Amino acid sequence: MDIVLRGGIAGSIGVAAYGGTNWLLYHFGLLPYTGIHYNAVFLNPPGTPINTLTMTIGVLASFVTGSFVGVIISFLLQRTGNDYAWLKGMGVGVVLWPVHVAIIPNSMVPRVYSVLPPVMVLACFFFEALFGLVTGLVLQFLSKQEPDKIGD
Repeated sequence: MDIVLRGGIAGSIGVAAYGGTNWLLYHFGLLPYTGIHYNAVFLNPPGTPINTLTMTIGVLASFVTGSFVGVIISFLLQRTGNDYAWLKGMGVGVVLWPVHVAIIPNSMVPRVYSVLPPVMVLACFFFEALFGLVTGLVLQFLSKQEPDKIGD
């Protein structure tokens, strides 16, 4: 399997894992928003109501960025090996957390923090770590499924 395809699949599965966990915590009232809400607010003009279209944009953004980061983790594992793939994936997720909640939003759209409460900033840390953990494990599993290359 191609490294980009493998990374995209693993990243999508990682997004589904953290998105499902995030939605459950939101559904039970433990979190005020989901990452999809965050993306919907971030990617739409100020004052745009949260509706089906904006939530769809949020879902698509999650899967696109998750697949992209999955490819980055896949390249990292190709260069460094699959030992501790879960830790390497989680490390990438944790390193991207400040980029995700501080650098990009503040450089592009400072209004996100007027909507995103501090508990969500902390929750994003754990969701990013969960994303990286799952993505690393899936990449490790997918790399074991490939036949050995003869002649390389």
